[in-house]
Amino acid sequence: MPSIRQLFQWCASFLLLLVPSLALAQQHVLVADEGTSAVGYRSQLGRVLTFICPSNLNTSREIWGTDIYMYESPICTAAVHAGVFTPGASGQVTIVIGPGTKSFEAKERNGVKSSSYGPADSTYSFTKNGEPGQIDWYTILDRVPDDFHAPLTLLCPPKGNTDMSVWGTDVYTSSSAICVAAVHAGAITLDAGGRVTVIFMPKQQTFDSSTRNGITTYVWKNWDFMSYGQPFKFALGSSSGSGPRTIVLKGFTASGTAIPVVPRRIQLGGFTAAGTATPIVPRTIKVPGWTGTGSLPPP
Repeated sequence: MPSIRQLFQWCASFLLLLVPSLALAQQHVLVADEGTSAVGYRSQLGRVLTFICPSNLNTSREIWGTDIYMYESPICTAAVHAGVFTPGASGQVTIVIGPGTKSFEAKERNGVKSSSYGPADSTYSFTKNGEPGQIDWYTILDRVPDDFHAPLTLLCPPKGNTDMSVWGTDVYTSSSAICVAAVHAGAITLDAGGRVTVIFMPKQQTFDSSTRNGITTYVWKNWDFMSYGQPFKFALGSSSGSGPRTIVLKGFTASGTAIPVVPRRIQLGGFTAAGTATPIVPRTIKVPGWTGTGSLPPP
């Protein structure tokens, strides 16, 4: 005889077929609470989603599985179990929606004990490959904890809409739709969408309105601004100083890092490359079939 939970899941699956809108659930906010699960995204196989887990997470909620989790498992508690999040400081986790499976393994890890279960028609697992979570044109940054400041790289889908509002210019309020604000800032276009990198900013009292790229934003002023969420802006290009750079020459693009050292030119047979090196003693190293001129520190 099926369990009560299995009966509930069968009913839920039936309702999912009757109500197509459930299959296209929108991610309204990035912040997950102790009960946030992947239920709303269970039919979106392969979708990558990013969440922010709070520092004061209660990990007493039940989860099912090990490494691969049943879709009803609270995401942040499962993240602790999987070893990708540690309570005490707010952090980012990213999941990918997977297919159903016949069973889920129970195991105790990192102070969290998971339960066995099965079968279920949808799963999720955590990814650490740097792939950005796909948000929606309705996603906002409300309720981001004040101790979370890391940049977020996210993916806005193509063919967006401007149904959601935006407050500010260059720096936007936490209740502004991320993707719509990105169009206003010039980071992406409404038609193509694309990757955006969100940078959190200090809280401020006033956000100015303007019209850019077909988007008109609103003004916002409030003396109680410290009680509101963190505002944000977008990374729109390389900054000055050392670090990763992208240099674009006509018909050629190369990425690298720039530091103030002495220019040098190294020539190998049939190949010329320009680079940099510190001023030290010139040496010639000969290897059978190859000759290269370089430098070594004095012995």
